[in-house]
Amino acid sequence: MAKLKFLAVVLIALHLSCAQTVAAEALPPSYSLGKQYFDQGKFDEAYTELHKAFVQDPANLEINFYLGRAAFESGRLEEAVMAFDRILIANPDAERAKLELARAHLRLGSRELAKQYFKEVQATNPPEQVWKNIQQFLDAIAASEQRHFINGLFSFGFSHDDNVNVAPTESSVNVNLGGLTLPITIDQKAISDQIYNTTLVANHIYKFEDSPYTWKTTAVNYNAFYGNQNVHDINFLSLASGPVFQGQNYLWQIQGMLNTVDVAYDRYQSAFGLSSTLTWLVDQTILFNIGATVQQKNNYQDGDKDANNYLITAGPVFTRGPDRFTLSLGKELENAAHDFNSYDRFMFLARYDRQLPFDSALFASFRFQNTQYDKTDPLYISNRADDVIDLSCGLSKRLWQTEDKRRSLSGQISYTNTKAESNIALYQYDKNVTAAELTFAF
Repeated sequence: MAKLKFLAVVLIALHLSCAQTVAAEALPPSYSLGKQYFDQGKFDEAYTELHKAFVQDPANLEINFYLGRAAFESGRLEEAVMAFDRILIANPDAERAKLELARAHLRLGSRELAKQYFKEVQATNPPEQVWKNIQQFLDAIAASEQRHFINGLFSFGFSHDDNVNVAPTESSVNVNLGGLTLPITIDQKAISDQIYNTTLVANHIYKFEDSPYTWKTTAVNYNAFYGNQNVHDINFLSLASGPVFQGQNYLWQIQGMLNTVDVAYDRYQSAFGLSSTLTWLVDQTILFNIGATVQQKNNYQDGDKDANNYLITAGPVFTRGPDRFTLSLGKELENAAHDFNSYDRFMFLARYDRQLPFDSALFASFRFQNTQYDKTDPLYISNRADDVIDLSCGLSKRLWQTEDKRRSLSGQISYTNTKAESNIALYQYDKNVTAAELTFAF
């Protein structure tokens, strides 16, 4: 079959070359109708009429050109290639035919042939806009052949916390001493402090050749340095790696993960496990996210807090014009080495984002968390139960961005009020955090 196609192209090309020595005859009526359909964007109808014209006059270069374009636009890529090949055999310097042939080969996945024809036209020093268009195609081909991608962000922030010690709102707590319930005075007051924090997120993505699957590795480092209360200084390091599966309307990611937390420069906790997230594009305005994590926690300060943790979250994201509304529900179970540290937790998040003029945006969010502990701590008289509510709002603005949008600098200011209610007074508190942050994305 391939030999027959090649022979047909050669015979028609010979006919084309001979036809150039005689006067051109009038174009068939089907050509005018086909070109009219093409100009109207009716590419299937255009192909049908132009093919009729081609049968009547296979040597006509103009008919072959528009037949090739109609074939390309209607998805008949191999026939488009044959049409433009016929033109180039008859006229090797037909640069427009080379451009169309390059596009057809690119759509067929023949990147090397496409690059060859694009570069041949670019070497003829075409008009500036044509040269730029060709370069965009070449850049796209180079990007499609790239296997390794690195991106991420670095941020530096400053915040003021009016209750860094999470001091309780009550001045005493009831404890169980030898079977007696006694009130114990809490000698802990709300202390404010300034916090300087840095966050580095680095992603490496490896793209497998001719495959929708990629492999993604993410490293995160977060540091918080307190101005006076250095006992709260935190260093967090996380590493996650695994495959990413991308379909037409979904993105599914599975990652193994390992993280460690140091508090006051002493090792506090480490964890390892597996996470999975699925993002499904319901339509152009609705996304649905679902995630699950299983991990084992090791607490170096208190072995009773070693635990297996299970978390699942789900919720939609609605987008309409400049507005985005996010909802998320979560359920977390932690089975600790000692039952009074095990808990059952429910979480709810609602967030509103709106794009504003001048590359700015605002957000407001509400987060609710209810935690029920499995057993009574021997020190207290009932099972601990907590409710925590966060109210946040903020404003962000992009300050700078490169022309290719790969690097940018943005700033954000935010305010968060946290109110915790508990049946044990020690865990009741209020705090207010005001923060400012600069983020460089790359």
